[in-house]
Amino acid sequence: MATHYNQRAYKVTAADINSVVLYNVTMTRNIDVNGQFLFEGFHTTGGCGVAQQSGVLILLKDTINWTKICFKWEGTGISSCWSFMDTGGTNYGSETGTATGNLLTYSEGSGDRLHDNFLTWDVPAYQSHPRTIGCNNDANNFFRFNETSFKRFRMTRRRNVGTGFAGIHHGRSCNTTGSTAITRISEIFVW
Repeated sequence: MATHYNQRAYKVTAADINSVVLYNVTMTRNIDVNGQFLFEGFHTTGGCGVAQQSGVLILLKDTINWTKICFKWEGTGISSCWSFMDTGGTNYGSETGTATGNLLTYSEGSGDRLHDNFLTWDVPAYQSHPRTIGCNNDANNFFRFNETSFKRFRMTRRRNVGTGFAGIHHGRSCNTTGSTAITRISEIFVW
């Protein structure tokens, strides 16, 4: 991903990270791999409710001028409730600070998109589920299945410029915990 629509993409390294905020998540890796930042941790609290939620928030420094971000998310475990920078107000793991990541509302018509899906929206049964939030046990909720297999996608989103530090948030509730409940965020590019 060297260029994106004639704009040069910038590979985010650990030196570009302002903060990593965790809520009921134990970090196992927070390092550069092949010249790019990689976060990995596991969710330590299960059950439903505010005290049982978990989340990770990765905010980038303001020394980088960017309006779009793309990242790779991989995860294991089962979760009825989950969110990825949802701007609708109901987010899981929002105790990290901002659960929106200070990004704009997901809109494919405005350039936001999911790609490189595996065991997520690439499966026809899951395609009708929202892209940024879910909280049900319905058959179209990809996070309810395949506990030990890594699910993945890449997400491209637009920054809400002028709202402060921005980045990536993922939260869960009503989920499995421990070594089978991993979140990995890597291959972050901004432009």
